[in-house]
Amino acid sequence: MPLDDIRKVKLDKLKKLREVGIEPYPAVSERTTSVADALADFDNLVLSKKSLTLAGRIMARRGHGGLVFFDINDSRGKIQCVAKEDILGAEVFKFFNDLIDIGDIIEVSGILFTTGKLEKSIQAQSIRLLTKALLPLPEKWHGLQDVEERYRKRYLDLLMDDNVKAKFVKRAQIIQAMRDYLLKQEFLEVTTPTLQPLYGGASARPFKTHLNALDTDVFLRIAPELYLKRLLVGGFEKVFEFTTNFRNEGIDREHNPEFSAVEFYAAYKDYNWAMDLVEDMLVTVAPDRFKKPFRRVKFAELMRPHDSLEDAVFKEKVRPTLIEPTFVTDYPKDMLPLTKLKPGMADTVEAFQFYVGGLELVKAFTELNDPIDQRERFAAQENLRAKGDEEAQRMDEDFIEALEYGMPPAAGVGIGIDRLVTFLTDSHSLREIILFPMMRPK
Repeated sequence: MPLDDIRKVKLDKLKKLREVGIEPYPAVSERTTSVADALADFDNLVLSKKSLTLAGRIMARRGHGGLVFFDINDSRGKIQCVAKEDILGAEVFKFFNDLIDIGDIIEVSGILFTTGKLEKSIQAQSIRLLTKALLPLPEKWHGLQDVEERYRKRYLDLLMDDNVKAKFVKRAQIIQAMRDYLLKQEFLEVTTPTLQPLYGGASARPFKTHLNALDTDVFLRIAPELYLKRLLVGGFEKVFEFTTNFRNEGIDREHNPEFSAVEFYAAYKDYNWAMDLVEDMLVTVAPDRFKKPFRRVKFAELMRPHDSLEDAVFKEKVRPTLIEPTFVTDYPKDMLPLTKLKPGMADTVEAFQFYVGGLELVKAFTELNDPIDQRERFAAQENLRAKGDEEAQRMDEDFIEALEYGMPPAAGVGIGIDRLVTFLTDSHSLREIILFPMMRPK
């Protein structure tokens, strides 16, 4: 049946519900427990014969005559419900059969029991409609197969595939584990501006908008780095921020214009300390995927066979080979303009990037805190910009002024959460683990 015809049938049922005085969208549910909690305490609840009220979406339905079996799902589990005409009464049973469909959200009150086939179930003593769906769910095996449609209608993707939902639950758990780790290390969680008068902290094209209240142009954050380092000037020693960053760049399996990251900074530390911390954090967050020690190798050593120090050559020739957990250290100065030079080396900075499975997950430095050197680096970036490099960083006089008040030596780390979750969930693209990724207009 065409979708429009199905919707008309459901609208007709909606009308009939209202005609008999049934509100198809009541404001409050009287649910007493979740499906998961009911199943966890199933044996005790069966013995007690205690009546429960569960709520969820009807995902399957079968039966005939005076007996109907149907499955309801809530966010934490699924349970079979049994509707009998002789228990519900002829009027309620007819209402359920005629006007309630797969996809509707209902409330079921009754007692738990086990069927003859040992299926844990609830015997419905009453049924109440909570939400009448006007569009049908995709077929379990034949619907929502188009990948782009899955991303555009993620709500259906989540409803129809428990594996998809599990990925986003795991994503939340990973972020919480990272936050817990940093708090345990005595970092302070802070919030810095998303709208910024001058973008900085990374090499990227920004999104630009206009702030009407001040009649001025502002930029969406490409990174929180320069604000977090201002906090080190202000006397905080350990700070971190989970952020959404925005970069007006391409879209592919490793990039989304809007992405999640965590950055953290520690005064009186350097990149060697940061390497140890990142290694310990990742092993703590995902002990089943990471084991100490991680490989550590210098950038120049990896590039020697290619007779180059160009980042483009590294990305093409070297990065795809970095499958095992690897810290790549000591980068050319021109690649990282916010990073402190290695002592005695004019062109190499104290920095590392962490790779696994060919993905760059972490970037970290010993932070540049010399305001004169920083001004020279910014000036070099402005020269690149004048020559057409739209991703070059801008001269930030306010940040340089902050450095002139004195920023302690420090280590800084940025971790791409989307890429980390992609790796830890064995996903093939960032779009698999971003709930609503950016899509081309239809």
